[in-house]
Amino acid sequence: MTTGRNELRMIWLVSLLILAASTWYLDQRVLSLFCGLGFLVSVMQYVTAVQVPTESMAQALNVPIRRNSKVPLYIASIVAVIGAVSGLNWLMGIGITAWIYFLLRWLQRLEISMLSIQTRLQHQHTVNQSVVLPALTEHIDTQQVTATSENRDSNFVEQIQAWIFQGNPVLKAAIVILMVGVILLLRFATENWQISLATKLGIVALVSAAVTFMGYMLQRKNRSFALALEGLGLGVLFLTLFFAYYNLVIPVLIVAAVLFLGIMLVTLFLSLKQESVELALMAMLIAYIAPFTLPIREATSVEFISYYLVINLAVAVLSSLRPWKMLNQIAFLITAIVGGIYGLLHIQQSDRFMLTALILAHSAVFIWLGLRFSQLLAQSDLHQFKLKPILDIALIFAAPITAYAFLYLIHFNDIIWQAGLSLIFAVVFACCWMWTRRSQTIAFVAQSYLSLMLIFLALIPPILLKGEWSVIGWALEGAVIYVWALERNVNVARYLSMGFLLMAGASSLYYLVEMNPSPNHIFWLLSSVYLMVVLISQLKAKYEQQLDTLAVSFLSLLSFSGSLMLLILIQDQLPFQDNDVLSLLIVVIIFSLMNELISRQNKTWTWSLPKWSGIAPLMLIAIILIFDQSQNAMIIWDSHQERWTFALAALLLSRLWVHPISALHLSKEVVSFGVLLSLALCSLSFIPTLPYISMVILLLLFCGWSYQQKAQSLWHLIWQTKSSVALMLTWMICSQLFSQHAFSAYLLPILNPFDLVSLAMLTAFMWVLLQHMKQEQDKGLIAVMMVLSLLWLSSYIVLRALHIYVQTPLNSLDVWSNATVQLSLTILWVLLAFMTMWIATFKKLKPLWILGGSILVVVTLKLVLLDLSHTGTLTRVLSFLMAGGVMLIIAYIAPMPESLEKE
Repeated sequence: MTTGRNELRMIWLVSLLILAASTWYLDQRVLSLFCGLGFLVSVMQYVTAVQVPTESMAQALNVPIRRNSKVPLYIASIVAVIGAVSGLNWLMGIGITAWIYFLLRWLQRLEISMLSIQTRLQHQHTVNQSVVLPALTEHIDTQQVTATSENRDSNFVEQIQAWIFQGNPVLKAAIVILMVGVILLLRFATENWQISLATKLGIVALVSAAVTFMGYMLQRKNRSFALALEGLGLGVLFLTLFFAYYNLVIPVLIVAAVLFLGIMLVTLFLSLKQESVELALMAMLIAYIAPFTLPIREATSVEFISYYLVINLAVAVLSSLRPWKMLNQIAFLITAIVGGIYGLLHIQQSDRFMLTALILAHSAVFIWLGLRFSQLLAQSDLHQFKLKPILDIALIFAAPITAYAFLYLIHFNDIIWQAGLSLIFAVVFACCWMWTRRSQTIAFVAQSYLSLMLIFLALIPPILLKGEWSVIGWALEGAVIYVWALERNVNVARYLSMGFLLMAGASSLYYLVEMNPSPNHIFWLLSSVYLMVVLISQLKAKYEQQLDTLAVSFLSLLSFSGSLMLLILIQDQLPFQDNDVLSLLIVVIIFSLMNELISRQNKTWTWSLPKWSGIAPLMLIAIILIFDQSQNAMIIWDSHQERWTFALAALLLSRLWVHPISALHLSKEVVSFGVLLSLALCSLSFIPTLPYISMVILLLLFCGWSYQQKAQSLWHLIWQTKSSVALMLTWMICSQLFSQHAFSAYLLPILNPFDLVSLAMLTAFMWVLLQHMKQEQDKGLIAVMMVLSLLWLSSYIVLRALHIYVQTPLNSLDVWSNATVQLSLTILWVLLAFMTMWIATFKKLKPLWILGGSILVVVTLKLVLLDLSHTGTLTRVLSFLMAGGVMLIIAYIAPMPESLEKE
């Protein structure tokens, strides 16, 4: 797994380099820049993936290593990007060179650390070799025994992989290539060769027969090679016969059928005589794909299904004499997928009854294969035969259910046919159940036939209901069976109920499209049933123990569908003007009551995932409502009642995300995103005329409350997420760029609502980043984000002040060419660096000092890139003089602290 991941990483890096070089050559500099930036970040993340486990191992072995910082790498990356954007190739070259230097130094230190760890491990191995060696030998023996057992009982996918990649894969690839070549040869011969078509196909058939005979004669010398030749020859014979029939060389169907049966009999004889499932598999696969190689016309659905029936009869003969269940599985999958799709796409109204008979014949074949499999299973040594329920019982369950599904679609509007076919299947499996009970077979096989009988009997009542009432029948019966299955712990019944409930949902969509007006009563009942099933499945501990991943995923789908349907239905029924918001509140209250009831049962992920799926569409609707109420960069509510109703709904949503708090252990990213976004939506109702200020009020209060909690509190986990960082970054960027009310109640710089909220968000963001740093995350990236966020918000405070008092530009490219703005930013950034580095020296905090030093690096870049190009103006000269003077003061009173005790 690790090797494959490393290969994917290298492929990704090489692809980025190739794409970057190509786009640069094609003069697509923007794409090349993004590819280069992606390459830099990917390399750093790749090395981090190696560094983190290395440091963990060193800590476990008490090996002293020197930690490496990625801050120089990030700074060099920024320099390179700035140089590329501004067109200064020399600056971009300096940045790339510095990045490569720091990366190589980082790798060198990492190599030294790994050598130290290796030395320590060798020393421990020498000391403990006498103790470890016997245990290791025993472990290896155990692994060998386990591997032998697993190889004996490999599942379907492993069998396919072994057949393709083990043995002689080159030989198998050669057979495939030769078969493609033969197909192309036959098509070319049909269309271009001047000799008669019968002569052409006769020559190909003789050569194929000779190849088959040659393979049979070589079986004692090289079995695998001989079987490959036999499979190749038989496959070409199948293809040649198809070309001969569809090109009228053999015009009579009976003659072609007799020849086909002859080739099939030869295949059966050789496969059974040589005990070779590989030969049977090769020949059958070629026979299955033969109809798709025809150059003349496509086969009709009746011809195609009839042809597949003959092949499946041959498979039934083979499987009745030999326990080759892989052949059965492949036959079923190809018939169900390829044959079923082909038949539905090419079906004609006049072919319905013929196709019904053919599908029933296919069902009889696979039902017989299931019975025969149960006999062989009963006669085998169960200690040497490991059951794989999903695949070994597939023929018992999947084949008749799949066949009935196709019959249901063929007779979609005829309930008599649907109910009658269901009754026929029920009678057949009742007979199978009684026969398997009397014969010597395994108990679960007889139980499977009993389950199938009950399944087909259960299909009849909802089918007999007319029109849209069948939806109600499917839903109610599915709910009753689901509750009974949970009470009795019957897996088959639970899967059956899932199918019924899904059938109810699919049928409701059909009637939603076909009937006008849509029948709302079935959607009311369907949504209620869906939510009731979700609720009941969480009420008892023994129910929870039966909920595996599939069951929880199914409940999540029901919760999502039920909440969305219920929201739309309530919205249509309410007579009030603000019915959108009120319907949202009603559905949120319903989920809140469900959450309160279920949370008392100490549920974990079995309830959290369905709950999140149910409130996800509610969150989406709430966001849509906010955008619908937006006018002129303000939230305009129709009434105060609507405004505070929405606030209450959003507040309840935030509690739904976080309660119970134990859900944080399941996915703190999901919980954090949901809680913070819900609080932001609720806050929008406080000051709707100032949305950017209003939306963070609750977030800041919640952040301050979390700060007051214990350091290891679960509430801190909400902020120790990438979701919290992403949401706060989004606000800081968008609010400064797009807010149209930043000057509301503007008194003085900082002494105004927007600046105060911006500084509060900056403080909260710094605290959040410190929480991430405590979790041993990428400290270099966190430091860069601290510097950039500090410069971003503080700079905009100055820009707004200059815009008010000096009428300088704001949020336009003219900012970069305005001398007053650039001088002010230089002074601001240098003062920020001075204050940061002086406090760091006074408190002996080296990381804080590095933070201030990073600001000085940004100041230096600004002076070189912008101010140096305008040295003729007084403000540019003052920028250099003031920056240099403050740097001298910093160098004197704020040198780098030597003590790292408080780091």
